[in-house]
Amino acid sequence: MLKVLCFKSGDNLYGIETRYVKEINRHPEITVIPLAPPMMAGIMNLRGQIVNLLDFEALIGVPTRAEKKHCIILKKEAGEIDVMAFLVEQAADVIDVDEAICEPPTPSLENEYGQTIKFIAKLEQQLLIIIDKEKLF
Repeated sequence: MLKVLCFKSGDNLYGIETRYVKEINRHPEITVIPLAPPMMAGIMNLRGQIVNLLDFEALIGVPTRAEKKHCIILKKEAGEIDVMAFLVEQAADVIDVDEAICEPPTPSLENEYGQTIKFIAKLEQQLLIIIDKEKLF
């Protein structure tokens, strides 16, 4: 069983395992970095620590359609230099996902984007794309 934080981007539902998530900040104050690449949304001050903010949609190559309102802050893992976070349209629920309803990405998704997908879960209402944190960053 996977415990997954779900979030929306456009019409799609994405998720990341909660073991990678430190917290959700619903209205981050963003400082934009001049001349930064499009995937770099900026930085923020999180209780005295500077956090790099990445635009999730730009990161996965999906056209941006909405204002980013929520910031998912990831845990710093051993060997990582910085705390990372990404901006999403809307953070949703934490759900338990049975691995029996999960499949790896199809062979046609073996491109750069497809490599960021850990599993695709077949929920009752829609598909849930579970992101592989290690390959995303």
